[in-house]
Amino acid sequence: MYSSKTAAIMKKQPFYKQWAVGLLSLLALLFAGTACGTTSSISGGLNDESYIVVASSGAYVGKKVFVLVDDVSAVGIVAVRPDAVTRHAKRITITPGRHTVIVRDAEGRTLFSKEIFVSSQAAKTITVQ
Repeated sequence: MYSSKTAAIMKKQPFYKQWAVGLLSLLALLFAGTACGTTSSISGGLNDESYIVVASSGAYVGKKVFVLVDDVSAVGIVAVRPDAVTRHAKRITITPGRHTVIVRDAEGRTLFSKEIFVSSQAAKTITVQ
């Protein structure tokens, strides 16, 4: 089964050395075979978004106001009482960073106009009178 040289070498080496060499060879093949596979990554964490909530302590509670963010689009939202601003209040989703926000009533009067900064996963409450 073996050549005469191989048989002579195997007779000289103890059994545990042959077993160790075989085990190391098997492990090397195992690592080499698994290293050629594909890699996949799972990314998780929080979404990159922020929120604006409109509150009113005066005549606009329960009335629809229009929020204009960065002169792009006006979104209608109902103003809530300041004590009702929670995570469950209606909010506008925007990207984090610096934005110019204008809030107008149904007649077009400007109630709020300011440049604000909103952090990621933060809600900025705008209070109109």
